[in-house]
Amino acid sequence: MRFRFKQPLPLSLLRPPQPASASASAKFRSVSQHSSFGVAFDIDGVILHGANPIGNSRRALRKFYNDSGSLKIPLLFLTNGGGIPESRRALELSDILGVKILPSQVVQGHSPFSTLLKRYENEFIVATGKGEPAVVMSEYGFKRVVSLDEYASHFSNIDPVAQYKRCTNIQASNCSKNSEKIIHHDYSKNVKAVFVKDPS
Repeated sequence: MRFRFKQPLPLSLLRPPQPASASASAKFRSVSQHSSFGVAFDIDGVILHGANPIGNSRRALRKFYNDSGSLKIPLLFLTNGGGIPESRRALELSDILGVKILPSQVVQGHSPFSTLLKRYENEFIVATGKGEPAVVMSEYGFKRVVSLDEYASHFSNIDPVAQYKRCTNIQASNCSKNSEKIIHHDYSKNVKAVFVKDPS
């Protein structure tokens, strides 16, 4: 994924929509205030091929950090993929690339959903997409979220391919690592929103 811009991007665009914590946001903001530019890398096919660093990407990334391991300029990692929380992706990237990457430096395809937290935080919503969409949305702060498979498992004959899926009424409590938070909803209530992350 490559972009060309006629004018420099404002640094506000290099800030993720949902900081993982106040301290992480403060660290990122501090770096931004001392730099007139930032860098955003696509992950897949630029930094990594699968789980393997491409070329000298590990060595190149170290140049963005000082000797103490702190960022010298704002740095983001972008992907249109997702399916796991930014916090987990940041840990994976840190381990593979050998540098400290904060959740606030990771922007995934579903990261913009976090900007709708104020509107849907306490509403009953359904999340669909690859990976663990309900877990991702719960980490953003949505309190009443279920995956599409979990929702469908509570209604007979709603899903014509249910027999081919692992998630059933019997197994519903095991279909998500976040299941303890999301299996006690009143499924007769109206769904207020459906969040869809395409499978790319």
